[in-house]
Amino acid sequence: MISSRAYRLAVPLALVALLVGCARPVSSSSEAPAFPGDPVPSGSGRAVPSAPVVTCPPDGIRFQVGSGDAAMGIRVLSITLVNCGPQSYRLNGYPAVRSLDDDRTALKVRVLHGVKEIIGTGMPWDQPPRPVVLEPGQQAGTAVAWRNTYDDIREPPVTVKFLDIAPLVGRPSQIVVPDGGLDLGSTGRLGVSAWTLIPDSSATVSPDGRAVPDASAPPPPSESVGPLL
Repeated sequence: MISSRAYRLAVPLALVALLVGCARPVSSSSEAPAFPGDPVPSGSGRAVPSAPVVTCPPDGIRFQVGSGDAAMGIRVLSITLVNCGPQSYRLNGYPAVRSLDDDRTALKVRVLHGVKEIIGTGMPWDQPPRPVVLEPGQQAGTAVAWRNTYDDIREPPVTVKFLDIAPLVGRPSQIVVPDGGLDLGSTGRLGVSAWTLIPDSSATVSPDGRAVPDASAPPPPSESVGPLL
């Protein structure tokens, strides 16, 4: 039989053991553990956002949109195709372009192959299509030209908010966002030039040394007309 003195000692010891067993371990750090995607604390305790990661789409190319140029109602926007993949990428022709509104619904815009009909004169870089081979890291350029003219009050002015562009007809497309959109007025059309290798985009240049479409000089064409979009 347990003596009263031993009983008095056993009860407090059992309570201590019970409390120790229920206590949660304390982290050695005063900072709460970071969760995936949370900013990483810097040495000074301030949150440091993670650096943005530029990804390459599965087809190995991505588009970059230039700042554009405007003169006497003529608008010109340069678009660059970057070969960000590990393989060579071949082009020969015009990009396939669809014009979209705020809701990304296709607008009724006529796409011309070449920009001569838009600008009214030929440009040295606006030539018929030729084969272009982009090695990894190289770039090709095209230009989109249109006029901001509104002379038909029967139709509301057209503003293009997004361009759905594919390197060639039948290839996967990507949506790009031109700064400020494309103000087509009542013209309802735009022109695109054929793809041209940008000579200084990487180690090699095209054999004929053709210049890239330049936003500082309005980008003109075989006068074939693309589909009505």
